[in-house]
Amino acid sequence: MNVTLKLPDEVVREARIRAVHDSKSLSAWMADLVRRELASEPLGEAKVPQTWVEVLTVQGMPDSFYEKDFPLPDRKTTKHREFSFEPDQD
Repeated sequence: MNVTLKLPDEVVREARIRAVHDSKSLSAWMADLVRRELASEPLGEAKVPQTWVEVLTVQGMPDSFYEKDFPLPDRKTTKHREFSFEPDQD
């Protein structure tokens, strides 16, 4: 599969030099690099969030971070405003 990457010139130069020293093409050298990186930290089974609380929970935050009270107005006591799409009559 072809992939286009944007890398700084100095990074590409150094990568090409290392690829030549390993007697590989830049593509083969990069593929080996990615394989090593993927093998070094295997992904465990990703836990799929079951609730919005799990989705919105930030790892490592203390419980006090989530204990904020944001009161919402009572919708039944909110007065509704009349509006119209007609131009104002002055």
